[in-house]
Amino acid sequence: MRKLTRKLIFLIFLPTFLVADHNLRDVEKGCEVYKYDDYYAELECSRRVSDRRQLQRKCEAYIYDFPYGEIECSGSHFRDVERRCEVYMYSDEYGEIDC
Repeated sequence: MRKLTRKLIFLIFLPTFLVADHNLRDVEKGCEVYKYDDYYAELECSRRVSDRRQLQRKCEAYIYDFPYGEIECSGSHFRDVERRCEVYMYSDEYGEIDC
């Protein structure tokens, strides 16, 4: 019974340990992409985006079918950004993020 109780408590609190400290709405509103290559763009974020420096360092956009692209990040911290956000290039150099 104690093992089962411990497992249940662990499973209940597990999602809180895995949640990143950034907000997808902030990423969408506070970041844009700047294309530096034929297929790749870097993220530029305003100060209001929490964790912005890591986000800018660890993530970039891959423009696979202009004007559409996706975000690729190293590590698992920004997995939700990778999975839930995409890029739309509104000019040859700049694009917006939609989450």
